[in-house]
Amino acid sequence: MKVDRILEIIIYLINHDNVPASYLAERFHVSVRTIQRDMISISSIGIPVYSECGKYGGYSILPAYKMKNSDIRSDEHQMIINALESLATSYTNDTLKSLIEKYNAIIEKKGSQKVFWDFGVTKENQQVQDMNQLLEQAIAEKKYINFDYCNANGKKSTSSVEPLAIHYKWYAWYLFAYSAEKKQYRTYKVARMQNLHISDMVSTIEHGDVEKLMKDSEQAYYQTCIHIEVQFDNEEAGLMAEYFPDCPVEQLTEKTSRIFIDVPAKERLWKALLLSFGNRVKVIGPEEYKQELIETAHNFLSNYDI
Repeated sequence: MKVDRILEIIIYLINHDNVPASYLAERFHVSVRTIQRDMISISSIGIPVYSECGKYGGYSILPAYKMKNSDIRSDEHQMIINALESLATSYTNDTLKSLIEKYNAIIEKKGSQKVFWDFGVTKENQQVQDMNQLLEQAIAEKKYINFDYCNANGKKSTSSVEPLAIHYKWYAWYLFAYSAEKKQYRTYKVARMQNLHISDMVSTIEHGDVEKLMKDSEQAYYQTCIHIEVQFDNEEAGLMAEYFPDCPVEQLTEKTSRIFIDVPAKERLWKALLLSFGNRVKVIGPEEYKQELIETAHNFLSNYDI
């Protein structure tokens, strides 16, 4: 729509100077002549647009026109925009890109940046990003989705659920959904989903506060966690506090300490983390979990001629 395009052009010009008409035409998929007419429309509503000729010329908006926000300090503005831009490194979304453009339009970047956040290392592959977009569409349209799923134990299944929300935790994207067949709310790891497609079936169920439902589901999940006692040399206390910041370290003797951690029973990540410490830590109990770790270590060594 013309109004939407003009708004986007205004936002872009507030963020950039001397933008060629040819670039705007390519960016907004219109002709250069259309951009020229848009500039006339923008000027007619009181926004001071001017143009410069020459090789490096283009359209600009008078700097004095840029909006300011006196309620938020400049360092707070910078923190907000840093957070948005860092989020964009782990999440692909056109709305987020537009939001960053709009927020940049209402602030003046002064001074050098002091804090940098980059979650790019945690960014999931393109397949997950594409599925996130499909899931957003299904959520907005209240449509059911069908997909194949492989859980942490390798068990495969086919599911048909109503997607309610996607959320990011434990360095991965998860789908919170409602299964009409099982009449329960469930959580799926997006990276484990395959052959996802949106069905024509539209949901008529009113779920109420989805955020509360997610929290209730998460609390129920945490109740299945295993309470593990881990002992280690006092020299490792700093590293253990780094990996398990919410678990108080208790000194047992002059040489040894221990912590108690609660870990999800079905998540392999925690087993891998504990095994990564090698002989620097020792799992005391529960006995069943300790035996699982021992078996995992033996299976790993069985791949090698030792």
